Amino acid sequence: MTSVERLRTMNRRKLLTAAVVATALTALSACSGGATPGTSSSTGTGGTLKLAFLAGISTPDPDTAYDGPELNLVNSAYEGLLKYQPGQAKPQLTGALATKWAANADNTVFTFDLRTGVTFHDGTAFTASAVEPSFQRRTTMAKGPSYMVADVKSVEAPSDSQVVITLKAPNSAFLDLLASPFGPKMLSPKALQDHPTSTDEDNWFATHDAGTGPYTYGTFEPDADYKLTAYPGYWGTKPGYSAVDFTVLASMSTIQLKLQSGELDGVIGSLDGASFTTLKGDSSLTTSAFSSMQTPTLFVNPKSAAVGAADVRAELLAGIDFAALMKKALPDTTEPTTEVFPVNLLADPGTDQQKITYDATALAGLASGALAGKTVKIAYTQTGPDGQALSDNLAAVLNTAGIKAESVGYAAGTYYPALAKGADAPDLTIFAGFPDTAHPDAWASVFYTPDGGLDLFGAEVPGLAETLAAARKTNDQAAYGRAAAMVSESAYWYSMGTMKGTASFAKDVAGADTAWHPVITGVLELNLLHPAS
Repeated sequence: MTSVERLRTMNRRKLLTAAVVATALTALSACSGGATPGTSSSTGTGGTLKLAFLAGISTPDPDTAYDGPELNLVNSAYEGLLKYQPGQAKPQLTGALATKWAANADNTVFTFDLRTGVTFHDGTAFTASAVEPSFQRRTTMAKGPSYMVADVKSVEAPSDSQVVITLKAPNSAFLDLLASPFGPKMLSPKALQDHPTSTDEDNWFATHDAGTGPYTYGTFEPDADYKLTAYPGYWGTKPGYSAVDFTVLASMSTIQLKLQSGELDGVIGSLDGASFTTLKGDSSLTTSAFSSMQTPTLFVNPKSAAVGAADVRAELLAGIDFAALMKKALPDTTEPTTEVFPVNLLADPGTDQQKITYDATALAGLASGALAGKTVKIAYTQTGPDGQALSDNLAAVLNTAGIKAESVGYAAGTYYPALAKGADAPDLTIFAGFPDTAHPDAWASVFYTPDGGLDLFGAEVPGLAETLAAARKTNDQAAYGRAAAMVSESAYWYSMGTMKGTASFAKDVAGADTAWHPVITGVLELNLLHPAS
């Protein structure tokens, strides 16, 4: 995938930022009508769980879904070979449709033993013969997540219960790509034959599913209503609710009112800081904040006339108390970090520490020196309150220190073009993204190299891309540590803290504490939710 293609697709992902499109911030909530939330129905012990989306979502086709919120549907109906253990901050690979896996010494050949006795929702048995056509469809669809299987050279099935995947080149991230919430899913070979698709036109998989997951797709009314129904033949943990209904609601305030009135069972992921704090104070609700890898990062424009010089940007970053800034702007939904990479992404956090340390006198020196008479422009998009809160508070810090700063909002469609204007672009921006998967390359190559797609100002550190390419082959943690040092010492980027995944449910809904994802916020394993009683 080219850098432009990656940027286009990743821009549509769920990203909560002070300088990123935040329209993908979503909530889960209720379908209008029907029984009281959480009450039982005739088809299951937990009845219908009523949830909602704050805005319309991307098509829940497993090979095109690349925003984030729609993964609540995709990952309920489909499974891949691997996944991450839910409910724990440190990512741990675990089997989904594979029970065992092994890689050869140079990470080019991967062997998987497959789960037996599993059926697709159309009744077809899952065997090794499903893997190659599932990979092929993702390649054929050629959307954002297609890069995850782009390096696959061959897929062989020695038996119904074993598959061998060979790559074109060494890649230590391959297992993590398979486990990614965006990763390749297994589709029924019969459905693929009956419903061939190569474009978005007449795509049967846009409204139907052919997976092995705990839920099946029910009726869909795009941008209005989405339904899931428990699959009675599911091989794993049976869903706690017989159905899940999602309705698209117009505003966060509407969701809050419906949740507090009992019309909704819960909300996942779209709670901005202020909304989360409000719901946290409601004794009728159970409100939680989970660890994640979503990392608000300050980007410095290397071509900025004000802060682009190496000594100025280093002094600027040193002068900001990021922990205090995050606590003031978003006290309940963020936590500080001293690491360069997202937390829990490197095996040894000690190799991943910021080289720039806080200096309480640095901003005053800039105010009377290099930044005297200059204005620092901080960009954010106007689509989410958390982004503005971070940007406004940073501007206040600088102004208090005597450095003139402006927090400037951009409409969603104008933000990225503004960042591409070189010396005429804003001086700073804050971007809160997460890696596609829990492998350091999924963050570093994307955010810190010009070809990655989310190196927003195009900053380039000599030797960094080569260091990362070498580390990718063997997952060399020491090399990633060296890369982290290069990133920090460049002062082009600074990881400000960690965003927490949020959820608030009625007291009679349980299981959220074991269902959250260690990488992506706003996505839970819905089958692990169940009535508290």
